Amino acid sequence: MAPVNLDFIIPPHLQREFFFQTAGTHPPNGILFGFNTVKKVGELAGKLGGKRALLVTDEVIVRMGFADLVIAAMEKEGIKVHVFDKVEPEPHIETANDLYETVRKESSDLVVGLGGGSSLDMAKLVSLAATNKQEPFELMDKKVVTQPPLKKILIPTTAGTGAEVSMFTVVSAGKDKYFMGTPYALPEVAIIDPGLTISLPPKITASTGIDALSHAIESLMNKLANPFYDSLALGGIELIGKYLRKAHSDGQDPEARYHMAMGATISMISMSGTGGLYSHSITYALAMFQPMAHGIGCGIALAHTMAFNLPVIENRLALIARAMGGRIESLTPREAGRSAVDAVFNLARDVEIPVSLQEIGFKREEVPKMAEVCITRYPRANNPRPMSREDCLNLFESMWEGKVRYF
Repeated sequence: MAPVNLDFIIPPHLQREFFFQTAGTHPPNGILFGFNTVKKVGELAGKLGGKRALLVTDEVIVRMGFADLVIAAMEKEGIKVHVFDKVEPEPHIETANDLYETVRKESSDLVVGLGGGSSLDMAKLVSLAATNKQEPFELMDKKVVTQPPLKKILIPTTAGTGAEVSMFTVVSAGKDKYFMGTPYALPEVAIIDPGLTISLPPKITASTGIDALSHAIESLMNKLANPFYDSLALGGIELIGKYLRKAHSDGQDPEARYHMAMGATISMISMSGTGGLYSHSITYALAMFQPMAHGIGCGIALAHTMAFNLPVIENRLALIARAMGGRIESLTPREAGRSAVDAVFNLARDVEIPVSLQEIGFKREEVPKMAEVCITRYPRANNPRPMSREDCLNLFESMWEGKVRYF
């Protein structure tokens, strides 16, 4: 990544920032969206009463200069900042333990997460552990939160994970992933500055963008789907379908970056109200056999899981096809649904997401093992079509081959 440079030309129609609040939030809480909004982190931290902030990030973000922006803005408000920059991709419980010791040692009263989903998840976890007097593993294992967490501000530097508006936290312990969802994990303030994504390389732009698309599509396919969350999901699908290719091919395009940041945010808000499905389960299973970016797994799995669900939700998939720009007026619902599968598969391929498991080094003999892990450890009761062991095996075989099957 190149050093941070926020001095790019922003078209007039993208210069308006906005602050979103809804029932249950009171000033200064809310979502601040717009170019250069990261510069307001100090002002907002001060309004939250922060005096000793713990900045949770990674070494790349520090090298980029983003951390310096945040530190300067908070120190201007008289807030002391301690930086923890050791968060790794797909973070492990050992990192969470180090953070837990740091937040206690520094007597932090505010947590600021800056970076991708890993840093934001670690910020959420340490804010919960600090006040509930539980070490991170105990908290993730028992999933019991009784005390409000430390106040926190989350600032994403990718357009995809949606961790800044998610109540979920994920951490690895050994080869297993542990999950917890609680409204206490939501931040007081999320600052979404599309300018922070301008320097994202194409590979990360693609994987995080497909992750966001998976959030929206899984929400729309979910048994718990409803008109409120559907509207956000369809909005996210439309934005990502229109702008991901542009952001991938020209990372300096402010319009593409703006709308991808918006699409990622509303897609995760949608999935937070419904839940993930088998695209995410598959990704977790794959990660147990080979380290890989979360969005890569979603990119391989998404079209295949849509094809599996097609027989029971063809009208819902037709909505996805239309949102992605498809002309479906003359198609039957089944044909329109298949066109949605094709649109997602082609988008992933166009942004250079691998289309098969063998392409990224998985062995054929691992397929049954991965399928067993997926169906036993990560079942999805709210998937619209029940999945048997045989179904799951067929799904993994189709992903290994890179050819979508309808069965």
